[in-house]
Amino acid sequence: MANTPPSRDHLNWAKVRDWQKDLDLLCSNHQSSKKRRTAVKEEEEEEAAAWTNAFGCSAKASGDPSNFLTLTDADLLDCPICFQNLSIPVFQCLNGHLACLSCCNKVRNKCPTCSSTIGHNRCRPIEKIIESVKTSCQYKKYGCTELVFRGKKSHHEGMCIYGPCSCPLPDCAFIGSFNKLSLHFSTEHSGSAKRFYYNCTIPISLELLQKYVILQEEQEGTIFILNNGVQNLGNVIDVCCMAPTSSKRGFSYNLLATSGGRSVKLQSFADNVCGRVERTPPNSFLMVPSDFFGSCGQLELELRILRSPGEPHA
Repeated sequence: MANTPPSRDHLNWAKVRDWQKDLDLLCSNHQSSKKRRTAVKEEEEEEAAAWTNAFGCSAKASGDPSNFLTLTDADLLDCPICFQNLSIPVFQCLNGHLACLSCCNKVRNKCPTCSSTIGHNRCRPIEKIIESVKTSCQYKKYGCTELVFRGKKSHHEGMCIYGPCSCPLPDCAFIGSFNKLSLHFSTEHSGSAKRFYYNCTIPISLELLQKYVILQEEQEGTIFILNNGVQNLGNVIDVCCMAPTSSKRGFSYNLLATSGGRSVKLQSFADNVCGRVERTPPNSFLMVPSDFFGSCGQLELELRILRSPGEPHA
């Protein structure tokens, strides 16, 4: 008996059953994949929660291209003994209390919290965090936009050119960046400074007990202070520049004092200062004998301020 070919309806139903099997398999794979993704997400959430509980911070998964770490407690990465930023190496005692290297030496390797030994075991997790966490410079409000690693924050701020400068007038409370200080002084105290140009001789009449003379350059507005201090052998006179102490010394000066046929001269660099301070004695100075002031108590000076070659000013 010849085989009877299956009907068209039979063929269609067979294909439907095959498609149903494929669909069931696809749905099963999808559910398995969804379960795996859910498990991974739960694992990431548990890890993030562990970070939060352990370190008081939140973090995205390491696979996220926008990976970040946000500290909710700014003191978390400070040494609990000296309260300075922790820097590598970081040590911990057997009970997990932390200390920086210098503090370990200061406390003679005895934890001040629990009296156990500290200074031999490194705290690698905290060191990894310190290597990864960046923070803003404390001089951000004065113009610094740098994000620096937490462990190098103190070093950066010691060198930051945006360190604030205070107004040299004792009755003024202004504090701001170098550029803002120049603008402030030009607008608020324009009559309190002797104006000058670089590389030009500036004649100055200085009284015996006059503590300082403020000078401001005409084009750039840079502020300089000529300091005068009375000593046993005479008057100590020097020149400094109002600028962040971390910036390079950008100016030299020539200072000449004359009296009759006598003269004393100084060639030096202007040190940077952030405010008017009395330095006794300064790093370099001109010693002027008291009799140079004469009977009227005035000293005639000639000052010339020059840019130092190869040392750009901040």
